[in-house]
Amino acid sequence: MKNILLTLFFLFHFFQEVASQTEKPEILRNTPLKEHFDTSDYNGAIQNWSIDQNNEGVIYIANNDGLLEFDGGKWNTYNVPSVGRLRAVKVDSQNRIFVGGQGQIGYFTKTDTEFVFTSLLNKLPQENQSISETWKILEIGTIIYFQTESKLLKFENDKLTSLNLPGYLRYVFHVNNKLFTQFYNKGLYEIVNNEFVQISGTVVISDDIVSILPKANGYLCFTRSGQVYELKNAAFTKVTTPIKLGTVNTALKLQSGAIAIGTQNDGLYIFNKDFSFKQHLTKSKGLSDRTVTSLFEDKFHNLWVALNNGIDYLKISLPFSLINEEVGIEGAGYAATKFDNQIYLGTNNGAFTQKKTTDTSFNNPFKLIPESEGQVYNFSEVENQLILNHHKGAFKLKGDKLHKIYNLGSWKFMSTSNPNLILGGNYRGISFFKKANSNLTYKHNILNFDESSRIMEFENDSTLWMTHGSKGAYKLTLDNSMNVKGKIEHYGKDDGFPSDRLISVYSLNEKLVFTSEQGIYDFNPDLNSFTPNLQLNNLLGTDHISKMASNKSSSIYYIQNKKFGILIQEGFGTFKNETHIFKHINKYINDDLPNISIIDNNNILIGAKEGFIQYNPNKKFSINKDFRILIRTIEIESPTDSIISYNPSHIDKIEITEKHSIKFQYAAPYFDGFQDLKYSYRLLPLNEQWSKWSNKGEKEFTHLPFGEYTLEVKAENIYGFESNASTFSFEVLTPWYFTKWAKMGYLIFGLLFLTLIPLIQRKNYKKEKLIIFENKAQALKIKDEEIHKLEHEKLKSEIDLKNDQLTTITMHLVKNNDFIQ
Repeated sequence: MKNILLTLFFLFHFFQEVASQTEKPEILRNTPLKEHFDTSDYNGAIQNWSIDQNNEGVIYIANNDGLLEFDGGKWNTYNVPSVGRLRAVKVDSQNRIFVGGQGQIGYFTKTDTEFVFTSLLNKLPQENQSISETWKILEIGTIIYFQTESKLLKFENDKLTSLNLPGYLRYVFHVNNKLFTQFYNKGLYEIVNNEFVQISGTVVISDDIVSILPKANGYLCFTRSGQVYELKNAAFTKVTTPIKLGTVNTALKLQSGAIAIGTQNDGLYIFNKDFSFKQHLTKSKGLSDRTVTSLFEDKFHNLWVALNNGIDYLKISLPFSLINEEVGIEGAGYAATKFDNQIYLGTNNGAFTQKKTTDTSFNNPFKLIPESEGQVYNFSEVENQLILNHHKGAFKLKGDKLHKIYNLGSWKFMSTSNPNLILGGNYRGISFFKKANSNLTYKHNILNFDESSRIMEFENDSTLWMTHGSKGAYKLTLDNSMNVKGKIEHYGKDDGFPSDRLISVYSLNEKLVFTSEQGIYDFNPDLNSFTPNLQLNNLLGTDHISKMASNKSSSIYYIQNKKFGILIQEGFGTFKNETHIFKHINKYINDDLPNISIIDNNNILIGAKEGFIQYNPNKKFSINKDFRILIRTIEIESPTDSIISYNPSHIDKIEITEKHSIKFQYAAPYFDGFQDLKYSYRLLPLNEQWSKWSNKGEKEFTHLPFGEYTLEVKAENIYGFESNASTFSFEVLTPWYFTKWAKMGYLIFGLLFLTLIPLIQRKNYKKEKLIIFENKAQALKIKDEEIHKLEHEKLKSEIDLKNDQLTTITMHLVKNNDFIQ
């Protein structure tokens, strides 16, 4: 039932919104989101002159130091031989990059390993090869035209010729597949079948025409001095511009129909289709330099601006812009409102209002309201009065005049069911103010309640909810005199909330919801406690939401985890949660007391770290879902640290050894949010799973096993869409000792080895047997000798023994004889 009621509320207010769309939206001065590139980014000179884009989406820029290339991830700089300054660049249908400058014309092409420059000077006669400047390069069909200081050169079928001119050439223009030229004191000519045909009635303009843009049934011509003429039926009519342009360098008709004009000293002007003023950007006011030399609208309908000092990338296609110090708003944004057809913005530095003036000058369109210096918290509209809630107190604000109402720091004022009483939350509780005529005077405070009361909403005429960031929620029941009836009820962790912290109450299309530290809750009066809001939690999850807002709309705006999002009703009871597009602005959001202010249907203001982010939900914006990822270079590094680079678009396969490392560099030229591009890869058949998303546009492989591999890479853009995978195959060569010839050798050697082993063993057996016989014979001989020797020694011993015995007997006989004698 709760979800049905919530949906009915959304539908009711959706029809209210449709009915109110006839109200004219407020036009706020702002600056587009911008990326600036300086010399340290692109490694070139400060001055840039011309911009173009190839069919893969890569950007090329003519710079004083050479040709700049940007693929969305990396800048490259290419030198042009024998050139002082590079002034012009043009990518033709064959993806050749034609360049021209001081003393040189030619084109770049890619080979297997290099980005090669080919000069065209040698295709001219020797006496015509001296070129002081090349200002423009144009392509019509298969013909390339070079506008030099005094010549118009035509390059066709690999031949370069100098056209015979009817006068002193000033400028050449390509408009609607027609080629126009301007000659000094002779007006405009059209080249038809290689003939210069004069356009009658164009001699009247003596000033240089720097740009010609197409227009219904005619053309718009812009002169160097800042005059604009309409050329129609061979007649010039002066166009009145709402602002003096000064010296004009270039003009461009945008895809939206708007006209962008780059000047020498006053930056960039943008006019609507009807030539009404739209925007003026100059140095420190939306642009990084005041001198614009060239303009280019890319495939995402964003604007590249070549400057005297660097390059700006203006994201004019996005429904976002910035209102900050560059338009007069100083400090971080905290509050914004529209009252009495006047815009008010509040920051930590004070309250500002947009000047009411017909002056289209961009200079400081916002001004500080006197005596409002300091922290602004809120603007409260009560009983047809505007209240400024400020650190120094509460002030009645009328025009740009302040009248103090209350001295204590003020958070918010609210109307009550009693038409004579106004409620105000402040640093020390809740106060009531009595309305007398058009004045508000302090009446009384709610007794025994001194909690800081910043976030409050009425549930009905008699029930007021106040939520505190660290103490929970308070419910106050009030009588007709706005006195508290009964006891002030407190709700926190013991009443359904996950904790007492970060609880806030919001009125979303007249229905109260409560955000908490984890998830969104509804109050259940039957249980006198809080229960999770399943519908919103299913859409948003349970991470803390720091701000929610909705006003006469079926959409709910919110800030969660310092990121902006919107719930859009797509049908009865169904919603879409959109977050991807807001990745463009998340880095700007103010995380201190986040603020979302709905000014009107075209102006949603979000508090930023510097000023405000302006979001226009009704601005037409298309997302390019189909995009490519390019494998830009392949580098092979050998063990000796020598590196060879290859252009993968010109080779099919690379062979390396296991001792080489291979490095791939890839990029997706998706400039709409290029800082948020992410890449993933896998190496088949080694890795079947894709790698984690990373913003690193390169991958190196070392010590790969031998075999055939295929690298697959893909990209994910800021909107969550994935590109098709790009692939490249290479082979790690088998080492010589693992080749088929080596294996055949191993087999033959094995067979021979198996064959020879028995023969060798047999031979060895015979040899060993012979040795054994010889050793045995020798052993026997030695044994015999030893036996003979032993026998001889034994016989001798026996004889010696007998002799000893005989001697002994003889001596005994002698002794006996001696004794007898």
